[in-house]
Amino acid sequence: MFKNYLKVLVIFAASIAIVGLQSCEKKEKVVVKSIEQIQKEQGVPVKTMDITTQELKLDLKFLSTLEGIRQATVASMVGDKIEKFPFKVGSAIREGQIVCQFPTNNPALQFEQAKVGYENFSKTYERMKALLAGGETSQQNFDNIETQYLVAKRNYEALKQMLFVEAPISGLLVEKFAEEGNKVKVGDKIFTIAQMDRMRAIFFVNDEELQYIKSGLAVTIEKNDKVYNGRITEVALAQDQMRKAFKIIAEFPNTNRELKVGMTVDVKLDYYKNPNAIVIPRSAVSVIAGKNYVYLADGDKATATEVSVGKAIGENVEIINGLKPGDKLIYQGVSLIANGTKILVQN
Repeated sequence: MFKNYLKVLVIFAASIAIVGLQSCEKKEKVVVKSIEQIQKEQGVPVKTMDITTQELKLDLKFLSTLEGIRQATVASMVGDKIEKFPFKVGSAIREGQIVCQFPTNNPALQFEQAKVGYENFSKTYERMKALLAGGETSQQNFDNIETQYLVAKRNYEALKQMLFVEAPISGLLVEKFAEEGNKVKVGDKIFTIAQMDRMRAIFFVNDEELQYIKSGLAVTIEKNDKVYNGRITEVALAQDQMRKAFKIIAEFPNTNRELKVGMTVDVKLDYYKNPNAIVIPRSAVSVIAGKNYVYLADGDKATATEVSVGKAIGENVEIINGLKPGDKLIYQGVSLIANGTKILVQN
């Protein structure tokens, strides 16, 4: 009886299998297509942009610290206490005016002795000059006295210059590094005088940047929300060996003295300008056999077009030849296409 039961099960299973096979034959066959096949039939998905022109300006910026058109910082030639320094910052100073003074009784300098020696030789020199004119002394005697007089004069004037510190230029006292009563060492800065009706900015450029810079080129600085226009007045012809760069000087009018000595500024210059530039993403340019190409959408086809690349602007580039306004540039999907590829624009 069990054998008969098994026989019935086998017959039943075989019947179900036959029915299943017949059912599958009636269904349609499902065909799976590859991405390549779909793109070949429908086109490679791309995005395009209309080519237009725009104004392109490129600039360079250089950090600089402002100083007066003429400026001088005076350092001490004496290690001593400042005896007199009557001027305040902002005071107008004349060239040659005594700005500060050191004591004249410094034993190391022997100023008083030098002064007395100079005065004595000065009187002797004048007497000998009169005697020589009257034929009462020889030329040799006069020459000897003159030599001693000149040596005494130089010694006295050198010491006087050290103790009575004069302004090397006319201008404003813009900075005091010491006050009356302060003791300073030889070489310490004492004060700075500057002429501020015009200011100048000094900066340094490398070899590549130098090609864009020439004397007379317009430059600007911006300070306190105001733009100041100036021009480059000096371009170095030799490289500074310490900085390995070229020194550039720019000047700026400062009639109202709004710009101050020591202000830190960015000197800006426009080195390239194109009022009708065509600028596209750098990723849209393909290099083929050493030449630059872009792809244009021509109906449902991609057409390769050779272009000439100009200036680089971040992730974009300027195209100076090969494109015109109205062209439809393919800028996404570029890596999937070639000349003549069928495309599907998905803007």
